[in-house]
Order: sequence, then C-alpha cells, then structure tokens
Amino acid sequence: MILTIVPSDFAVYEDGLCYAPLTWAGTPSNVHALQWQTSSGWIEFNDGTPNEDITVLPQWADNAMASWQVAYDEAHKPPPPPTPPTAEENKATAVGLLQSTDWTTIADVGNPQMSNPYLANQAEFIAYRNSVRQYAIYPVAGDLVWPTVPTEKWVKV
Repeated sequence: MILTIVPSDFAVYEDGLCYAPLTWAGTPSNVHALQWQTSSGWIEFNDGTPNEDITVLPQWADNAMASWQVAYDEAHKPPPPPTPPTAEENKATAVGLLQSTDWTTIADVGNPQMSNPYLANQAEFIAYRNSVRQYAIYPVAGDLVWPTVPTEKWVKV
C-alpha cells in the first residue's frame, strides 16, 4: 500500500485514490504529512523537526485510514433500487405507446385495395394496442412487462 496523509488538507491518499475533506483523531499538530511505501515510510513535520523514518504506522494514521475507508465505502455502495413507476407514470407510458402506433389503425393502411404498399400485419398492431390500452384505461403502479411493438410488414400489390 502506498499512503499519503496530509492533515492540513484533511486528505488521505491510499494507492493514489484521495478522499478529502476527512476528519480523524490524534494527529500531532506539528505533522505536515505522512508518506508510506508498502512497509516503511516517514513523517514530515511543519515546525523544523527533521523527518522521522517509520516502520509501523502510528495510531493517528490508522484513524486517518479508517476515515478514508468510510469515504471509500460510501462512494462505492450500490445505488438504491429505482422506485417503481406510479400508476400515473404507467398510464403516460401506455398513452405514448398507443399514440406512436395510432397510424396503424387507419382503415386504408391495412387494405390492399386502398393502399399500395399496405400494412400486411395490421391485426398484430391491433392486438398489441389492445394489450397496451388496458394500462391506459386502468393504470396500475409497479414495474410492468410491456408487450413488444410488432415490426411493420409492408406488402406491395
């Protein structure tokens, strides 16, 4: 582990990942920074005291690392599950799906005597729209499995 703690910046860097501002207890007021490289390091001071080589992290550094861990855990927790749609939201979705396929209900679109090309699978669209319409008229809350809109099949006479 590579660790840098800069108390005056309220910052802790662990393996290059920094969280700030953090708070922790016990850091002596004359500490400028702690540098740690895998198994040893040093403490830098802000009052003229020479750097101190260390092979064991002081308790205040453990406190700083614990604060870093809390911030890391918070940043990496999974997002809350999405809120299921309300009945009104499902109704709006249903109305939008119906509006996007309104054109399929025009009489001449599926009539080969009136339209060339014509929509050969108009009956599939009517069945689809009937499935969707129930949610537009009687909306329910929650996650719904919406029917799949048919693929247009055009035939030229």
